[in-house]
Amino acid sequence: MSIVPITAEYAEQAGQIAYEAFKDIADKHGFDPAFPSPEFATLVVRLLIQTESVNSYLYLNDGEPAAINFGDERDEVVGVGPVAVALKHQGKGLGRAVMEALLESAERNGFRSVRLLQAAYNMISFSLYAGLGFEVKDALANFAGSPRPDEAPVDRVRDGGPDDFDALDALCREVLRYSRRRDIERMAMFAPPVVVEREGRIVAYTCRFPGEEAILGHGVAVDAQAMRDLLIGAHRIAGAPLRFSMPVSQAETVRWCLATGMRLKEIDTYMVRGEYEPPAGLWFPSPFY
Repeated sequence: MSIVPITAEYAEQAGQIAYEAFKDIADKHGFDPAFPSPEFATLVVRLLIQTESVNSYLYLNDGEPAAINFGDERDEVVGVGPVAVALKHQGKGLGRAVMEALLESAERNGFRSVRLLQAAYNMISFSLYAGLGFEVKDALANFAGSPRPDEAPVDRVRDGGPDDFDALDALCREVLRYSRRRDIERMAMFAPPVVVEREGRIVAYTCRFPGEEAILGHGVAVDAQAMRDLLIGAHRIAGAPLRFSMPVSQAETVRWCLATGMRLKEIDTYMVRGEYEPPAGLWFPSPFY
């Protein structure tokens, strides 16, 4: 066996592993799979291996791809995933092996916090992460859908641009206690961030990935009104239904999402290994952390 970086020649096989593994566990519990198709999973893999400072881990079993993992080391916190093991190789400790490789890299490079999202119905992955020292810091309500058309933002909502990046980074540090500047810049290559302005100050923002369903990256807001404006504005700007995960501890916003008719797709857990400070405002994670 060996663990090596995922190169372009292995991208399609890695995407197939991710698609089949996530579909298998979702089907067993009656949930929608994380990836709608093998092609989409392969697209995600290709984007990740092309992103600077996102490390990839491919477990080769007699030269055959058997497990994959990714560690996002672009900013101050390491994000994990997707982690997947080929169906015929499950139960052999390969998931632990690629996770340990990621954790060793994080420690070697001086990171003090590693974070991930985990589907609450997946008892196997929860046991793996808990055994590796990860702790649950919040539960996440995974929503899909759109705000009601008769709801309008209270404050100004607009596309953000490079001139806003310093303000977005400052707001992220204010709310989350760490920077995601490089993630903001990378996501802006696919679609501009959505920002909310109040009296000339940016009070909320989110990154996004365009498509038939607008997948929101991480987002922060100073209060519940700014968060509602952000979600309403993101829907209007994207012109598509939203997909995002909202911490259930933000009960007022979760109730608002439910009242708008958005569909609760599943409950996930937000898990952290190492340093953690509770956010000082409202927020939601990207699909990775």
